[in-house]
Amino acid sequence: MSYVKRFSTFLFLSLLILFLSSSAIAEQLTVDEIIDKMKENQVEYVNSKTQAEMEIIDKNGKSESREMIMYQKEEDDKISILMRFLSPKNVEGVTLLSSESGDKIYLYMPAYQKPRRIAGSSKKDSFMGTDFSYEDLGMDYQSDEYLKELKEETETQFLIEVLPVGEDISYSKFMLSVRKEQFYMEKVEFYNLEGQHTKTLEIQEIEIDKNNKITPVKIEITDVENNHKTILNIKNIEYELSLPADFFSLRTMQKPKL
Repeated sequence: MSYVKRFSTFLFLSLLILFLSSSAIAEQLTVDEIIDKMKENQVEYVNSKTQAEMEIIDKNGKSESREMIMYQKEEDDKISILMRFLSPKNVEGVTLLSSESGDKIYLYMPAYQKPRRIAGSSKKDSFMGTDFSYEDLGMDYQSDEYLKELKEETETQFLIEVLPVGEDISYSKFMLSVRKEQFYMEKVEFYNLEGQHTKTLEIQEIEIDKNNKITPVKIEITDVENNHKTILNIKNIEYELSLPADFFSLRTMQKPKL
């Protein structure tokens, strides 16, 4: 092969590699674009009602099942939750109200017949023996106020580091594992203020509706330090209910029936 032909071949291959590299770079998503795609794939709603079964499993494998109902509203980027246990008898009627994305949390226990506010120092405590803390229940890991950085990209996942900013919470960071194929949050690792990995939340099953919107239907959260876990199995979800303006209130949580 002549020098001219060799040079032409080399030049062609170089330009091809450069083109392919540029295309690959162009296709890479920023962390904000990934989060936006996740939000696009979530069901859009103002309020919802969820019926679920909760299973709590201790380190010895002993389990306890609970039936629960949860109402949720999202307004002005703030989440309000009203959750009540329906069974068994030892927790029946226990109701939690979390408003303004966990800024205000109240717990109502029928035996005391009066809601009590959960103090800021107690928000990191376990909610009724589960592996969810009080602050976990109203937390939005995708919040625009949090700092985010894409740490790693594999064939199947994006790994995003999330740093809470301007909030008094008991975590230094979260690590989100986002499934590439459907763009949903597959796993969250929680790190305490000392930087230790303390809990893991995994979405183990999802449902995809006719509009390609994703709903988690099986969620497992594990306390990795104490080998304790809580599994949430979603039985039914209703959207856009007709709820009174004051539904998410102390008055509602004291009612015998929601």
